Amino acid sequence: MAGTKFAYVRNFELPDSVIPDTYLVVRIDGKGFHKFSKAHDFAKPNDAAALELMNEAARYVMQSLKGQVALAFGESDEYSFLLRKSTTLYSRRNSKITTHIVSLFTSAYVWNWSKFFPNQPLLHPPSFDGRMVVYPNDQVVRDYFSWRQADTHINNLYNTAFWALVLQGGRTEQEATKELEGTFSADKHEILHTKFGINYDQLPPIFRKGTTLVWTTNTSEPLTPTQDAGSSTTSPSKTTASHPGLAESSVDADEASQGPVLANAKDEKLRLKIERKRAAKDAKKQEKRDKKAQLSTLRTLHCDIIGQDFWQAPQVATQPAQHGSAQIPQSARDVSSSQPWNDPVRFDGTGLGVSVFLD
Repeated sequence: MAGTKFAYVRNFELPDSVIPDTYLVVRIDGKGFHKFSKAHDFAKPNDAAALELMNEAARYVMQSLKGQVALAFGESDEYSFLLRKSTTLYSRRNSKITTHIVSLFTSAYVWNWSKFFPNQPLLHPPSFDGRMVVYPNDQVVRDYFSWRQADTHINNLYNTAFWALVLQGGRTEQEATKELEGTFSADKHEILHTKFGINYDQLPPIFRKGTTLVWTTNTSEPLTPTQDAGSSTTSPSKTTASHPGLAESSVDADEASQGPVLANAKDEKLRLKIERKRAAKDAKKQEKRDKKAQLSTLRTLHCDIIGQDFWQAPQVATQPAQHGSAQIPQSARDVSSSQPWNDPVRFDGTGLGVSVFLD
């Protein structure tokens, strides 16, 4: 079209690149999934195989965009994908990124259907919509994912109580809705326990906590936060031979040689201080790049991400294999396992969130 008289139509396209150095979250939602789940006879209140199919589609997105997507969280018929603030995917164009992720997810959902529903043909194609939201910093990102997991708790508790009343209590859907109207969490727990003998806290974590996908290392050593930029990376015993009066600057000969030695002692001390800070900053950036390069294992988790344990590096322990970043059993990666969502290795995410903000 370029070079023709019709090329002017491109002037109607609006630029939609999002601002740099911000986190991008793309959230997709199933379109008409109430009808879709009913047509395919999904179990109520939760169909574990259907949720694991969602997880498999999300894993495909994560693997296709490795290095771009750092974290994903899913519940019911929705999934949220966090893109690193350093991403340059599609020049950070909102429409391109969103539609690409929705397309990857939808195609993977259809492609993998028969793995999880071998006896149930796909009766009509599923569809998903998507939106992108831009977040400015780490804390807001954490709050976003805390919000989605809190929503998982609220929705699942209601649905569990609702379908217990319908399927086990003989209520109609209208009667169950009326009975739960105005109730609080404690009331729903009480209904489940006293009327149906259901201990909500003992239900599978995939239902109560959703699914978290995160890249990590496949070793027994968890990723730890990078060394503080103010920490000295040189030996405090070293001094500059040409300026013995500057011993307190703790700078080695290599660092001192990075620039011309200034005649004025105060200026030289300031120069060394600036170069030391620059070297520490560069070392910190390189350490983060090295750690990002180590992220070779995609973990599937059903763990708490509202508290601190997921986001902070674990304390040094005598048995590191118990941490969430330990060597991963094959069953954790084997979708052919009959019930992978019940594998205990998925329940411990201690320290794995450290890798999310390696930008």
